[in-house]
Amino acid sequence: MIAKITGTVEEFLPHSLIVGVGGIGYEVFVTIAEKDLIVVGEKLTFYIAENIKEDEYTLYGFLELEARSMYYQLTSVSGVGPKAGMAILSTHKVDEIASAIMQDNISFFSAVSGIGKKTAQRIILDLKGKLVMTDDEELKTDSQDPAYQALISLGYKPKDAEIALKDIDKTLSTQQRVKLALKGVK
Repeated sequence: MIAKITGTVEEFLPHSLIVGVGGIGYEVFVTIAEKDLIVVGEKLTFYIAENIKEDEYTLYGFLELEARSMYYQLTSVSGVGPKAGMAILSTHKVDEIASAIMQDNISFFSAVSGIGKKTAQRIILDLKGKLVMTDDEELKTDSQDPAYQALISLGYKPKDAEIALKDIDKTLSTQQRVKLALKGVK
């Protein structure tokens, strides 16, 4: 499984871009919002979500790990495929999507091209219990924190990773912090 790709953006295609890595060009589909921020020749890291079908192998890239996590959440909902997930993320920011889910805002999702009222209701119903928002600033963890990323890569949900690292001294090494976090999680 490809988790991330770091390379140079070589060219834009209508709905994707080509990222050059060691002489190989990977076609990576990105959201419209992120595509507007990218410049040809720029070296970037994309967090990858793979879509593997019998006749197709597609890479979806995100500049932020949270966007990839939200993509996975959205596409876990029946009726929301990769294109619909990308359409939602192209139209709205991750925190806006989470907020709309928590507030049962059906019109927020049904305003996105390709998302009807029933699919919007299903997104809210399926994801409301999975997404936990907090106003507690102490729990806000830097998404670039290597210990946080390690826990996410081990399968922890962002909220669980934040809680696990909350009381661990940030001056310790990444390895020590991850070990302590794993011991503390029940």
